[in-house]
Amino acid sequence: MYNVIAHPTGEEPIIGEIDELPVANAVFLVIKNPRKRNGDYLDWLDVETTTLLLSFARLTCVEFSARTGQTLVRKYPDRERDYGASQA
Repeated sequence: MYNVIAHPTGEEPIIGEIDELPVANAVFLVIKNPRKRNGDYLDWLDVETTTLLLSFARLTCVEFSARTGQTLVRKYPDRERDYGASQA
């Protein structure tokens, strides 16, 4: 399982879990246990909803991270990221 943060266009991010990474031609992202970043229920979703299908057409980006006991391979493991620093 992977943790995921989905960013729908013009809406608050949705966090949850996915069983496996989506394939290249996937149309929907299947998110289990969908909630807000602070852990609260999504206002527009029934509190008993356990699985949410989000169309990739409505998503700006999706962040994936491994759960405990799993490892994601970093594309550039030696590269430091500092998005706030200006490039001189």
